[in-house]
Amino acid sequence: MDKEYRDFSFEFHKKMGNRPFKGQIEITFGCSLRCVHCYSDCYNNPESIKNELTYKEITNILDQIHNEGCLWLCFTGGDPLARTDFLDIYTYAKKLGFLITIFTNGTLITEEIADYFLKEPPFSIEITLNGISPKTYETISQIPGSFKKAMQGIRLIIERKLPLKIKFQAMTINHYELEKVKEFSKKIGAVFKYGGSMIYPRLDASKEPCKLRLPPSQLIEMNYPQDFCEEIENKKIPDSPSRWSERLFRCAAGINSFAIDPYGNLIFCTFVREPNFSLKEGKFSEGFYSLYPQIRSTEWRTDSKCRECKLQPLCNNCPGKAYLETGDPEAPVDYFCQLAQAKAKKLGFSL
Repeated sequence: MDKEYRDFSFEFHKKMGNRPFKGQIEITFGCSLRCVHCYSDCYNNPESIKNELTYKEITNILDQIHNEGCLWLCFTGGDPLARTDFLDIYTYAKKLGFLITIFTNGTLITEEIADYFLKEPPFSIEITLNGISPKTYETISQIPGSFKKAMQGIRLIIERKLPLKIKFQAMTINHYELEKVKEFSKKIGAVFKYGGSMIYPRLDASKEPCKLRLPPSQLIEMNYPQDFCEEIENKKIPDSPSRWSERLFRCAAGINSFAIDPYGNLIFCTFVREPNFSLKEGKFSEGFYSLYPQIRSTEWRTDSKCRECKLQPLCNNCPGKAYLETGDPEAPVDYFCQLAQAKAKKLGFSL
């Protein structure tokens, strides 16, 4: 089945080309936790949740992205299960035929929701477990009793043999439990997945979460940035600047993928939220085929050292992350520079 799926996915990608066949929707910034490293700033402005998309607005968007050929769809947040109408939204999306991935912390998974997933299975459920002990987990979540609820949610999913991935984000206050979380994932039959190796500023530009970053050398020693290194191990760092050196955005965002925030704005990605396109005022197709090419065509304006850096293939910096960190989308971020150099050294590349 895995091979069949890979073959299907490959052929589908070829067939669709640059059409929007995968995307994610932040259906709410609401969440049952208050994690210290979270990039969302909605906790400082809970009134903003009142302006989120209605059920009718969401289903209208689902119809539009379905008509454009989207197949893979991720519901994220916040925590999507924080919406009281989540199952209604999920049911509507399932009937349209999407392969749905759900990002959740697991604390809001009930018997009712788990039973419904058994009846109408998602493509994947990804639960973030940033600690395997109540003390560590709740130091991060800042909600007493949340560890027990998360473990209960995981149990409900495992008992029904639903497709589950456990994610972990290493930081100064939990890194010592990384291996234990990996062992736990293996024991229960879940796939372990790094939940992103980096900690970023919040969307309101607060750098408070960055204090939780581990030193680059420690990440390398932990073999943690595997998600960055595994695809580059057998490649060479280019001897000359990328042929896209005039292009500021060198990632794959906006080519055949899209992102939508809780207020109905089509955004480039998690980190690049302006400019955006309101799906309350215009059609998805109009936004996708006008906004994204506009952003992707942005050229460098400065002589930033990032522009022609040979470590680009190993670097985690990008215009969106640089802007959050420095206020300048073209500025280097010292932490990312150090990490790229550490990875290059580990992989045996000469600097």
